Parts: sequence; C-alpha cells; structure tokens
Amino acid sequence: MILKPGDIFCVTYDPAKDEEGPSLLQTVLSFGIQGIETFNDIDGKAQMTHCGMIVSPVGKTFEALWTYRSQNIYQAYGGQPILIGRHRKMSQAKAHMACYYANERFGGEKYPAWKLPLFAIAPRLIKYLPGKPVCSELVFWSLCRVGLIDHWKGVTPSYVADAIRRWREFQVVYEGIMPRNK
Repeated sequence: MILKPGDIFCVTYDPAKDEEGPSLLQTVLSFGIQGIETFNDIDGKAQMTHCGMIVSPVGKTFEALWTYRSQNIYQAYGGQPILIGRHRKMSQAKAHMACYYANERFGGEKYPAWKLPLFAIAPRLIKYLPGKPVCSELVFWSLCRVGLIDHWKGVTPSYVADAIRRWREFQVVYEGIMPRNK
C-alpha cells in the first residue's frame, strides 16, 4: 500500500482486534455512531466510525479527535478495519493545500463534540448549523477547499466510505486490516 498526501481514510474500532484489550469508551462510541449512521444512511450499512486525511507518505494524518491534530496512522489504527481512498483528481499541489488549509484553520482547536448528538436527533439540521466540522466533515471540508467536491456539512464516516467505494471520482487505495507498521 502506497499512501499519498491527500488520501482519506475511514476506520472503525473492533474491540476483538485491540491488542491492549477492549476499550469501553471506544466500544460505546463506535457502536453508538454505527447505530445512528445505520438509521440515517442511504444503504443502511454503516460500518465506519471515524475519518481523517493522510498528510504524508509515511502515514502522518490530520484528524478531528478530541482536538484537531496529527498522529501516525499505523500506530493509531494498526490492527483495525480501515478503508483508504484517493480522489482521482488529487494532485500534489491540491493535497498540500487541502492539508495546509485544514491545519491552519483548525489545528489544535477543540473538537465540536456537541454536534455528535445532533446527527441522531436532527441529522438534516446539521447542514444549517454554524461551527467547526466533525471528523468526516473535516475530510470533505478539505476537499471542498481545493475544489474537488461541493459539500461537506452533515457528512458522516459512512457517507465518506460510500463515496470512496462508489463514486467514480474516488478510487480505493486499501481496504482491510491496517498494518501495525509500514
């Protein structure tokens, strides 16, 4: 698997694959997100619970976690189910700008956790609310900033995964269990 800046990923937490033992918080969050997404998803098959953007070929990411920050994809998600995609028109310059815009605008800020319950309560309302993006919205926000797509509000990890798998503008780079190291 060859990662490139601008690649996007969707991941889910599988407690059975966690070497350190299952995390109760991660398990509850993952099942909650999957349940909400399944209810609101077009195909009803929500599996992914988090998204991010790859900013370097060695696996550095930029993500909306508890804060907007970077980490290493192999260390963070090694052993977990993952889907990595690439927009077919993503150039090196666009990838650089997408990563730059996201980090410049949101880097180090706190995650807008208050938005998560709204995806369950009023998913259609999300599109009209001001505020910072959640993880999946951040990925599409970055792609919007460089002109590759035209929307980002209300996007869920399942929506991003469907886009990677089904939209002709994307190609699947890797789907399976994330290796623990490069």
